[in-house]
Amino acid sequence: MEGSSTTPLLVLLGPTAGGKESAAVHAAPLLRAELIVADSVKPYRGLSIAAAAPPAEHAARVPHHLVGCLAPSERLHAARWSEMAQTAIAGVRSRGHVPLVVGGTALYLKALLFGLFAGPAADDELRARLRSEERAAPGTLHARLCHVDPVAAARIHANDVKRLLRALEVHEKTGRPISEVQREWDGEPRVPYRAVGLWRSREDLRDRIERRVARMIAEGLVTEIAVRVAAGDLGPTAAEAIGVKELVPLVRAGTAGDPGALAAARESIRAHTWRLARRQTTWWKRFPGVTWLEVAPDESPQALGARVAAALGAPAI
Repeated sequence: MEGSSTTPLLVLLGPTAGGKESAAVHAAPLLRAELIVADSVKPYRGLSIAAAAPPAEHAARVPHHLVGCLAPSERLHAARWSEMAQTAIAGVRSRGHVPLVVGGTALYLKALLFGLFAGPAADDELRARLRSEERAAPGTLHARLCHVDPVAAARIHANDVKRLLRALEVHEKTGRPISEVQREWDGEPRVPYRAVGLWRSREDLRDRIERRVARMIAEGLVTEIAVRVAAGDLGPTAAEAIGVKELVPLVRAGTAGDPGALAAARESIRAHTWRLARRQTTWWKRFPGVTWLEVAPDESPQALGARVAAALGAPAI
């Protein structure tokens, strides 16, 4: 982002279902801000329920960038998202507004603020082979990573196939563990930033995740996934999204209408979302320069937005 404004970039982060977007919508007018959404699923069209996309009334109140801008067949990764974000940030600043980056996808934020290590490009043939081995013997990928990179294996769950594939891909293509390579791009940020994080108790976050998953199902998540399966346009990135990967097999098998099968899928979505929230929290603990705000279960988005705005300040353009 060389050549951009030296004004610190404003960032609001925290785990999934933590209330970041609602708080940001209420903070934005106080900061003269537009939102840059840092999320790996929200950029896809046709997956608004799975992505927990901003409701229409929020989008009408405050501009949201990098939402619904990609076809679900397209591949999205941290480097591409960072390029898209830099373009959106420049556009916001050109209008005399303040960019407020909001999200929970830590790798995307790290790519934007610190840059990316020079890892190898995705190898579709290698990934297909590894996926096939995992389907034949679940747990194979994690066991292999434990052998070649125990540091990375300790922080990547055995069910997190996407991250396991990348870690093994980096090792196979470079001969080096990804945990070692990633340390090389830790350090000073390439752009100044001011970050606020939202922290909720485990009980509150669990309850919010439960309610979010129930709401997604009630709003028609199964139908949304069925439309995408029928269209045949789910690319490898979108297909791995929580809320998508659990329901695609049911839709294809014709069992999405079975109450038992749907209940099991709903539980998987809840468990995977909770696991993601815990992993995000671990990431944020290592993220430098974050001012943490503890959020009470009954705090309104309006009150939280005011606190977020106060913590971030109102920087000059």
